[in-house]
Amino acid sequence: MTIVRWGIIGPGSIAHNFADGLKESFSGKLKAIASFNNKRREAFGNKYSIENKFRFNTYDELIDSSEIDAVYISTPHTLHAELSIKAAGKGKHILCEKPAAVNLSEGKKVINAVRESGVFYVEGFMYRCHPQIQALLKVIRENKIGKINKIISSFGFDMKKVIPDSRLFDKNLAGGAILDVGLYPVSFSRLIAGVACGKKYLNPFVIDAEAIIGVTGVDEVAKATLKFNNNITAEVSTAILKNMKNNAIIEGSKGYIELDQPWTPGRDGGPYNSKIKINVNGKEEILEFKGPEHLFFFEAELSSQTILKQRLEMPHPGMTWEDTLGNLNVIDEWRKKIGYFLPQDSK
Repeated sequence: MTIVRWGIIGPGSIAHNFADGLKESFSGKLKAIASFNNKRREAFGNKYSIENKFRFNTYDELIDSSEIDAVYISTPHTLHAELSIKAAGKGKHILCEKPAAVNLSEGKKVINAVRESGVFYVEGFMYRCHPQIQALLKVIRENKIGKINKIISSFGFDMKKVIPDSRLFDKNLAGGAILDVGLYPVSFSRLIAGVACGKKYLNPFVIDAEAIIGVTGVDEVAKATLKFNNNITAEVSTAILKNMKNNAIIEGSKGYIELDQPWTPGRDGGPYNSKIKINVNGKEEILEFKGPEHLFFFEAELSSQTILKQRLEMPHPGMTWEDTLGNLNVIDEWRKKIGYFLPQDSK
């Protein structure tokens, strides 16, 4: 294999982002799209010049195709685990949008399936592949702000009103803020807490939480405090009915670090432009990141490179399998603390 042939399952807005990033990739190319919706499938196929024979009207047809090496799964959350397991069974490499599954139980089944099939698998936290995260981890390892004691991060937006037909407000589609964007601050906090003590990530041992559960039964605004065994505390916030700062602050004994755009370092896909502010004893240093690449280029290229190298897991700080399971465990505990249970939790 000299280039990875990708098929996209589910042509939603984030699939367009991935396809745009993949267009810039040196190691992967978009080959196919699968959707039950004729209009969306054809519009997507036309936009990205996909051959008619690779515009599949069922997910199984794409997964079964011998001319597809890897799949990008961007369906509603509740299908992620099922489709990942099915794709692994057919020997397809997998990049699945977050969350990897709606709970830890499903996540374990996914990881078992990809391990048994010997295929590449990664959960799609695009921000983990971006150059600014590598730069941030270097600053942490250099101990520039001293001993880290607190991480504050948020990811929230305001839909203005409850829209029962939207997946975000549909409990049967695992809607709500935590499973849509709250898992970003959780993954970030676990990453920083881990790197601060020489590990790839760290799982909290205590989780305290609160939330506003709306009329449709999903969490509309939620907060949690994570406590790690290296005396780091993380405060994470998320929402689908409230705008938030959507930044990240890391406090240490000598100063603090702030990322102004940790999750989407740029607007409308790219080019990207973001900053890391480092304040030590009142003196500020700014690391600026600018580039012409689409935000999803880095994830698409790194995934394709890793597949070509015949490695099954993305290199750190990309999400490894155990990192994904650790994140799902925290999400489960967060939901449990606020009383938000899904039908899948009882299976």
